[in-house]
Amino acid sequence: MTQMDVPPAAAPVQPPENRFGVRTGVADDWDAAYLGPGAPVTLSRRWITLAEGRIPGGARTLELTGDAGPSVALVGGPVDEPTGHVRFDPLRVLSGGSAEDGVAEHGPHPWKGLSADTVYPCCLLMFPNYETAPVGPDAHDPAAVLTYVDALVRWCRDNGMRSIAGLFLRPDFPEFLDALRQRGFDVVPMVDRCDMDVTWQDFEGYVAGLPRKRRFAVRRELRDIAQRGIEISERGVREDEPELVRLRAQIVTKYGGTPDAQREAGSLRHLREHFGPENVTVVEARQNGALLSFSLLVRDGTQWTILMSGTDYDHPDAAFTYFATMFYRPAELAPRLGITSMAYGLGTLQAKKLRGCTVSPLSAAALLLD
Repeated sequence: MTQMDVPPAAAPVQPPENRFGVRTGVADDWDAAYLGPGAPVTLSRRWITLAEGRIPGGARTLELTGDAGPSVALVGGPVDEPTGHVRFDPLRVLSGGSAEDGVAEHGPHPWKGLSADTVYPCCLLMFPNYETAPVGPDAHDPAAVLTYVDALVRWCRDNGMRSIAGLFLRPDFPEFLDALRQRGFDVVPMVDRCDMDVTWQDFEGYVAGLPRKRRFAVRRELRDIAQRGIEISERGVREDEPELVRLRAQIVTKYGGTPDAQREAGSLRHLREHFGPENVTVVEARQNGALLSFSLLVRDGTQWTILMSGTDYDHPDAAFTYFATMFYRPAELAPRLGITSMAYGLGTLQAKKLRGCTVSPLSAAALLLD
């Protein structure tokens, strides 16, 4: 065989090329293309579009794709200036400005003392429903998420960002948190959230899972409610809910806000239209027809998210009805309806822990760019 007969060497195989980009909104096929089994429901498209106004400029997709399609993605986008929001403004959160409100309460605060022009424009990574995590087929792949972070940092430098911040980062995506730390991000405690797995078959099973003193307390509270002639029941959400709006005004006032009946009524209608009335349940406490307390539960698959509540603080018999509508009646209903978990969100941690919730820490991340 001569030299002319030697076949040419095969060309080296090139690895798939990864591309990073930012685009407005989320894709129509987001749930099918980006969400894997077991992904948190609030990372789905309908939860993003429910509250995307919390992201300045609206939701944008920051995604890494390869030849095979989507790899890793998050939601957020560039923010040009501080908004001052206690939970959504990265400078306020990361400088300690929200500590008195229980957000990044104990620090450290890596942006303490920094001016706004040092931080903004800032690329914000944040899903709008108080929990953030990467999605996509490679969301738990350490190499892929590290590639994502590198590509994100390059894009931010090339597009005039002075910083990158992530808010409400979930702890069950350690690969992403590790990638952030490897690339110089400060990752700090931000807030705690509460959830409850439904592991019982009936209400007695729920009560049996509580600490002994709490079991006695729950039964005492329910006896007291019954002795006062208060009925706890559930129903679907209606087109108009003036009673719920009235109680919402009370809770807004209690926590220092200014009630807006039109806005509250609009929020209730929006929830009904967005999720479908069959997926929105009102659990309520009534005495002689008068509404004392309510909780509003949104179903998505096998999860209930407790999204809204209200209590008539002016009524002397409303005591303990909040707990009955928020915890006890949902705990009784959940196994019958195939609910496997209930999301209780942020705040009032002690009350939620005492009634069976587990607490998960959410983090914030910060990187200043040269």
